[in-house]
Amino acid sequence: MEEINAKIAVVQERVRRLSAFSEISIEAYLKDFITKDAVERNIEVAIQACIDIAKVIIKKEGLREPEGNKGVFVVLAENGIISEESLKFLIPMAGTRNVLVHGYDKIDDTIIFGALKKHLSDFYRFLKEIEERYLKNEEA
Repeated sequence: MEEINAKIAVVQERVRRLSAFSEISIEAYLKDFITKDAVERNIEVAIQACIDIAKVIIKKEGLREPEGNKGVFVVLAENGIISEESLKFLIPMAGTRNVLVHGYDKIDDTIIFGALKKHLSDFYRFLKEIEERYLKNEEA
C-alpha cells in the first residue's frame, strides 16, 4: 500500500513540524502571525492526509460511500479500522480542516492552539491503528 504509506509519511512529517511549536505560550502564539500560519497549514495538511488515507482504504475495500470528510472516519470506525477514541478526535479535526480551507476568516485561534497543545499524539494513534488494523492485514 504505497499510497497509504506515502500519506502516513506526510502526517508524520507535519506532526513533527508541529511539535516544534508545542512549547509556545498562547500569548506568544497569538502575537506571531508567522507561527500561526505555520501551525494552521501543518494542521490542515496533516488532517487532509488522514482524510486521504481513509478514502484510499474505503475505495480499496469497497466500503460504503461516506458522507463528506467527517464521514470517512465514521466508515473506518464502523469497520473496526479505527477506534472510537480516534473517531472522537478525527471528526472535529475534519471540521477544523474545513474551516482552515474554506472559512479562513472564521478561524478560532484558541481551537488551533488547543489542537497543537493537546492533540498531536492523536494523529500518531490514528496512524498506529491504520498500521496495525489495516496495513498488517493487507501484508498477510
